[in-house]
Amino acid sequence: MHELSLCESIVTLVVESAGREGIRRVTRVTVDIGAGAAIDPDALLFCFPLVTEDTLAAGAELAIERTALKARCDACGTDYAPDTLIAPCPTCGGTRRTLLAGREMRVVSFEGE
Repeated sequence: MHELSLCESIVTLVVESAGREGIRRVTRVTVDIGAGAAIDPDALLFCFPLVTEDTLAAGAELAIERTALKARCDACGTDYAPDTLIAPCPTCGGTRRTLLAGREMRVVSFEGE
C-alpha cells in the first residue's frame, strides 16, 4: 500500500513547514490528486490519522480535491478532457496524446493555529 508512504511524506512536509511558520497545531491539510494518478483516495484517508498521531497534525482533517485529466492530441493538436487514460481524441480519433494534467498529487495547503 503506497498510500501509507505518501501519507508519511505529506505529513513530514506539512509538519516541517508548520514548524517553520510557528504553527503549533495543524487542523486541515488539502491535497490535490489527479484523476489519472495511481492513488486510492480512500486508502489515503484511512492512513492519514495513523500517520499524524503524535505530530502537530494529530486530529487534522485531510481534504482531497480531484484534478480532471487534460490531454493534447499529438496528431491534430486538440486539447481535451478524456474520461480515461486511454480515451481517443474526440476530434480525430487519434490515440497518441500528451497528458497535460491529471497524473499529479500535490499538497495544496494546510491550516493551523
